[in-house]
This record gives sequence, structure tokens and C-alpha cells, in this order.
Amino acid sequence: MTDPTTTTGPLPTMRDDQREASRRRLIDAALGILAEEGYRGLTVKKVGDRAGVSRGMVSYHFESKAGLVEAVINDIREVFVDRIRALPGYHRMTGLEAVLAKLEQYFSRLAEPGPSVRARALLVLLVEAVGSPGDTAKGLLGGQLDLVRTGVEDDIRRGVADGTIRSDLDPRAQAFLLESLARGVLLQYQLDSSRARLEEIGRAAHDMVLLALAPDPRTGTG
Repeated sequence: MTDPTTTTGPLPTMRDDQREASRRRLIDAALGILAEEGYRGLTVKKVGDRAGVSRGMVSYHFESKAGLVEAVINDIREVFVDRIRALPGYHRMTGLEAVLAKLEQYFSRLAEPGPSVRARALLVLLVEAVGSPGDTAKGLLGGQLDLVRTGVEDDIRRGVADGTIRSDLDPRAQAFLLESLARGVLLQYQLDSSRARLEEIGRAAHDMVLLALAPDPRTGTG
């Protein structure tokens, strides 16, 4: 029998906590700079100054600007995924419910002041990736967006299996279209937030996706 006081690994130390706090400040600083000054404004010195740490700490945690950008991209995705997983009953949702929940959370995050920094930073990185073929940002973003798209694709496949999503759809194509919808709204909202009524757009997107994915109760298809 295992002794309940036995641990499977070393407990976090104060130094570990300080290191993680320092890393968190650097990621937050990078997010803020990307959102306010764009990709060209993101320098190791600026990030260190904004985070209140030495320039060497950026290299210590991330090795390079590319490593820092990778950490920022991971953070944007992980924060969104964590919020989705924290939804009540998420793991019991049907495939269609999971798709709609992700869409709803995406729009709600866009509308919040704090998370909108991540949205703006993501848009900056997307534009940089498109404008700089072969650049680090393009490779890193491609991989992360593929993870997000694959998650939605899996939800759609699950929905087909549980009967909440039409069986005649191509899950990969639908996941790509949903991602394109989300990124398009992100772009237009950042360009002209005063005219983008996110609550109304979110409802319209919900209705459109529901109409496109849900089976016709009379035939079982669209």
C-alpha cells in the first residue's frame, strides 16, 4: 500500500515559484507590447524593461525572441482551452454543444478588456505571419492554429457519431470554415470595434453554425 505522505516528485520551491512568476511577467509584457506596438516593437530589451527584469532573464527563460513568441502563442491557446474545459458540464457535451460552446467563448473573450490584449496580440502575429513568408511566426502560428482546428474537427466528428451533427459534412472543411469565421471577426473587430456589435454578431454566428451543422429532424441531414 502506498504511504499517503509519499510524493511522486519534488515539491515546488520558493525559487520555482519566483521563476514561474518571472516567466509569467515576461509573457504578459510581450502580449502588451504586441497589442500596443506590433511585432516590430517586440524587442528583448522592451520586454525585460516592461516586466521589470533584466534582459538576460528573457534569454534565460526563452533563449531568443522566437522562443518568447512561441511561449506567447502557446499562452493564447492554453488560456482559451483552459476556459473551455472549465465550463460546467463541458466533458458531457455533445459534439454540437462543444462546437457552439467554443464559438460562444471566443466572442465573449473578444469583448472583455483583459483578454482582448491576447486577441490583439494574436491578430498582430497573424498579420506578421502572412507578411513574412518563412518567418518564425508563420511556422509557430501554423502549428498552433492546426491544434485549434483539429480540436474543432474532433468535436464535429464526435457530433456526427452522437447524431447531433449532419453525417454528410466534411469535418475538416467545416473546422476550417469555423476558424476562418472567427479570425475574420477578430480582424474586423480590431479594425473598427465601434461598429462591431459582438453580442449581435455572436448570436448570428451561433444561428448560422447551428443551421449549417445540425441535422434536419425530418431527414437526419441538412
